[in-house]
Amino acid sequence: MAHTDFLHAFAKAQGVESLETLVGEHADRYAFQIHSRERAVKTLDRLENEAGLDWDDRRVLDVGCAYGAFAIELAKRGAHPVGTDVSNKWLRLAAINATEEADIPFIRCDASSREGLRTLESHGPFDVAIVNDVFEHVYDTDGLLMNLKTLLVPGGTIYFKIPNGLATRNVLREGHKGVFGLSLLAPDYWTMFVKAPFSIYYRRWSCYESLFATFGFRHVLPMSIHSERDEAATRAQVASDLDAITAHLQSKNFANRSQFLAMRSAFAKYESEAREDLEHLPWPDLVHKYRITFWEGLLESV
Repeated sequence: MAHTDFLHAFAKAQGVESLETLVGEHADRYAFQIHSRERAVKTLDRLENEAGLDWDDRRVLDVGCAYGAFAIELAKRGAHPVGTDVSNKWLRLAAINATEEADIPFIRCDASSREGLRTLESHGPFDVAIVNDVFEHVYDTDGLLMNLKTLLVPGGTIYFKIPNGLATRNVLREGHKGVFGLSLLAPDYWTMFVKAPFSIYYRRWSCYESLFATFGFRHVLPMSIHSERDEAATRAQVASDLDAITAHLQSKNFANRSQFLAMRSAFAKYESEAREDLEHLPWPDLVHKYRITFWEGLLESV
């Protein structure tokens, strides 16, 4: 019932006339929100089965909790979750989502700030932090990791999931806005293609890897999903995707010349690197860089 109330409230917040219209006419557009609970259940099941995580009596911080799906499903498994987000709009929806199912503190704060740290310290320390589809929305990644190091118990765990902007599939259709090539552009150029405000920063894996190590986290379990079984097939698929991107990169597919020139410049750099990688990069590294659409795994505080 609570989830239905959440969907009603979400439809109203988005200006959609009814729940029926939301799950019918707008089902594809809002699939991420409509199926947030199912996605949380699936992820938590994987963390139990693949990583052996036991949620019972665990204190869990859900960073960027949005609609509260992970926090709610964690509470149902015996955890003590705290959800935090910078958006009052999402937190109000999270509270509706949790009604009659779980009593969860949903706190408005910036988890990368000193003020956010002070706010969250009174609810911790935490055994686990969930940072699911969040790192790419955080400008001050250093601040967030510094705070998580403080908020977690010694040996505490971070689960993360981060979109890979270099994956050819994400170049063909960026995951947040659905716009061709957007993940290759610096944020300065995004307003040429999508309406502001936005807060998305695509970084290379090496950037995250370095930051994790700098702030005292060890990558203990990669969980990225891919179906690559054959090196020749991987290289052929990357090459085919690059050809598809090239074919789409024509002025007629853009609203104006400025869009076309910006995208052409960004892709020229990307293609040069990718073509060279096709020739020289070892197969596992090629998969990780161009075929995995989301980097996913566990970090341990050391």
